[in-house]
Amino acid sequence: MIGSAFRITGYVFGLVALYAMWLDFTMPRASMMLGEFWSVHHLSSLLISEAVISRYIDPCGLVVSLGCEPFLWHPAVSTLLLWPAALALLLLMGFFCGIGRLLRRRGRRIGGRSLKRSGEK
Repeated sequence: MIGSAFRITGYVFGLVALYAMWLDFTMPRASMMLGEFWSVHHLSSLLISEAVISRYIDPCGLVVSLGCEPFLWHPAVSTLLLWPAALALLLLMGFFCGIGRLLRRRGRRIGGRSLKRSGEK
């Protein structure tokens, strides 16, 4: 079930990547960056995700006693936002589909063994 959710998420990223490629082909300028693509289509989610990642996911922003600078949004995610949108979305599609495939294989292998053993005498 979880593997299917990862694969569906990967397919959605693939469809959005196709849309980004179509925009790149129809626009007279160079390819659109992921950050620009995201801000044009849904700016509020970009701003909310920056706040959530910086405050609640980044260990340096979450635990003040660590005394380090937050590192997940700047430079990790902000570097990804500077990549071409189609390339970044295709990589995300591959990541999610790959995780879904790994989870599907592991579940199928365990289920097949248990059925075989319970049917034998």
